[in-house]
Amino acid sequence: MKSESRQILNVGVNYVFVPAPILSDQSALIFQQHILSNGLDYQKVDKDPRRLVVTRTAPSTLEIAVVKPDEQLGQFLVFAPNLHTSLELFIQEAEAAVKAFEFVWKMSNRQIVQRDITLRELYETTTEHAFQELWEQRLGQSAKALSVFDRPIRGGGLRFVFEPTPADPIQIEVKIESSLQDTKKIFVETQFRWILATQIAQGVSVREDVTSVEDFTQNQVRPFILGGA
Repeated sequence: MKSESRQILNVGVNYVFVPAPILSDQSALIFQQHILSNGLDYQKVDKDPRRLVVTRTAPSTLEIAVVKPDEQLGQFLVFAPNLHTSLELFIQEAEAAVKAFEFVWKMSNRQIVQRDITLRELYETTTEHAFQELWEQRLGQSAKALSVFDRPIRGGGLRFVFEPTPADPIQIEVKIESSLQDTKKIFVETQFRWILATQIAQGVSVREDVTSVEDFTQNQVRPFILGGA
């Protein structure tokens, strides 16, 4: 794997909380105004009684969603589906979106019941097929072992689910696979899911959460792929 070839595909932060927000036309309009006042332009708004989605298309697509999955739950999501700017800029923009949300829906009496961050990235390989690199170089297996399937393998990979610990109550899931769209590249998905409910009055720290995932991918996932012990 060529570690310097890293390309971040997308990144998202997701918070599920109780009680649910009131998605009125007035609150939606105030939210849009505060998104603008916090420095975020947008080009499109989709609104119905259970869902408000504000979309920005340039310089990089950004989706900000406030959702009511049911009468009790609320969800706040900031997602960059095709990241063309830096991870630092995403963090700044997500922080701005959180400020707008907190102004409108007064989150001091709410509780986060689910919180997760997902980061997806691509790396170029040093072989003709990414799965070959993972299978032979990282896992030390022979190509002959795969002949039992009697057909070409388009893709494959590894999946790890790490249990939370008392000191670190985060469930981590990592997928390391050959990309099906470009088989010369390795696709990596890392997701952190915090399993303990937290009072939102403590503050939503997008920077801290995203940085935790980024540090894990760079300091643990990447060395593993490269063959670290």
